[in-house]
Amino acid sequence: PGSLGLALDATDRAALARAAQVIVAKYGRIDLALYCAGYYKAMRATQFDLSEALRHQEVNYVGALHMLDAVLPVLLRQKSGHVSLVSSVAGYRGLPNSLAYGPTKAALINLAQTLYMDLHPLGIGTSVINPGFVETPLTAQNEFAMPALLTPEQAAKEILKGWTQGKFEIHFPKRFTLWLKALTHLSDGMYFRAIRRSTGL
Repeated sequence: PGSLGLALDATDRAALARAAQVIVAKYGRIDLALYCAGYYKAMRATQFDLSEALRHQEVNYVGALHMLDAVLPVLLRQKSGHVSLVSSVAGYRGLPNSLAYGPTKAALINLAQTLYMDLHPLGIGTSVINPGFVETPLTAQNEFAMPALLTPEQAAKEILKGWTQGKFEIHFPKRFTLWLKALTHLSDGMYFRAIRRSTGL
């Protein structure tokens, strides 16, 4: 009751703008803008596909810019609200099979960090969500073992908990994400060797 569903294409800037206008007209404000659209196909340099790489860019990153273009004027006018971007642990550092996907997620992490610095002093919240593996149609195409795989329901609970606790970065499951975070502190050579040993790629 009281909910409103609007189907749209995140790569369609005008559609995002219209959706924001409809929401503000109906509810008077925007409390939370969550960007959760995503696209993934495994890619390595030996099978580079420019059209696929650009598709990742359009959905995963440019779509988030479309959302910001639609909602930031509203949030700035309100002097309240929250922006949350769903990125991935694949954005921490380079990973095999993530030639197209990983860079877009790294861009979202950087974007969220910069948004926080700009918006926090104005009373507008910002968070970035970096999940490990979650059961979705995107991860279903993976042909490798996915450690600490979560259901969408488990992921949703982690996100809600992170928002409630006021965290900037919401990452889960910790037994997997903390290991990846630790790897980011290694030198390049040590990191490459560790990833090669753990993935076999």
